[in-house]
Amino acid sequence: MVALEVKVIDAGPAGRLNPVGPVGPVDPVGPVDPVGPVDPVDPVGPVGPVDPVGPVDPVDPVEPVEV
Repeated sequence: MVALEVKVIDAGPAGRLNPVGPVGPVDPVGPVDPVGPVDPVDPVGPVGPVDPVGPVDPVDPVEPVEV
């Protein structure tokens, strides 16, 4: 069984998000009916060769991230 928690977010002026607060637990969802068989998929043709990829240049060091 999976418990879900829903949080409602209200967009305020200038698109800022204002949290509204937690919402109560959601009732469990009942069982889902079985799904019927799926039709077979046609075969896919062969794919041609792919050209080699050239070397990648080195990447410069990344600055530390301030938290």
